Amino acid sequence: MSARISARRAAGTALAAALLTGTLAAPAAVASTAATTASAATATTAATTVFADDFESGTVSQWTRQRIDGNGSITVTGAPAGGSGLAARFSVPNDGASYRSEVAVNALGWGSYRFALADYLPADWVQTSTETIVAQWHGYPLADGSDTKPPIALTVKDGSWRLKVHWLTDPTTVAEAVIPLGTVQFGHWNQWAFDITWSTATTPGSITVYRDGVQVGAHSGLNNYHQNQAPYFKTGIYRANWNPAKGIPYPTGGPDVVLYSDSVVVTQY
Repeated sequence: MSARISARRAAGTALAAALLTGTLAAPAAVASTAATTASAATATTAATTVFADDFESGTVSQWTRQRIDGNGSITVTGAPAGGSGLAARFSVPNDGASYRSEVAVNALGWGSYRFALADYLPADWVQTSTETIVAQWHGYPLADGSDTKPPIALTVKDGSWRLKVHWLTDPTTVAEAVIPLGTVQFGHWNQWAFDITWSTATTPGSITVYRDGVQVGAHSGLNNYHQNQAPYFKTGIYRANWNPAKGIPYPTGGPDVVLYSDSVVVTQY
């Protein structure tokens, strides 16, 4: 692995640690002190990296799943302004048939994790009341075979960030909490960290969300469906109301929906 790629991965790990402790420095400082910060954080929290991808390979091959519904695309290209190196680019055209471009990694198990990632919504993103999921932790069909809403989802709606959390009140009834996370800054790289302890029958659940080093939301209590496997992580674009099977009318012909993602680091602690 090249020194540049190793440095970027160290910086990503350092960023995740800094977000956990609230000690985020300027980007240059994070990069220059990555090894020291990462070592200190590991010693303090006993965190272990269980998945990482900075897309410098030029592919998304580290992800165990890719899914495009319609005519969208998933590519790796130069990171837009404010980024460096390569980033994943997801696109979904507004053509009446397309609604998803995502990559996913298999479930990592129960316990406590930090999911750190960077994403970028271009300045020409069209603000809409149609909700767009840009990262989600997904479950599995319920006992009656019905599909589930993602236990946790990071979404964009009407120019605002939202965290949506779902759990069961009985074997087939889903409850929901919506946590506002602030206004979207378009044309800006967002540095996210999600500290998640999965709830189980014996473990209280918790979620703490940081953006650019500042805590912007939290949720305590049930945060998944307590199924045989922990939820699995996905990132990209999912605009459910554009699924033709739902039969929801919407104006077509506008610009593509585009999202960039980079510096994904998942640690268990």
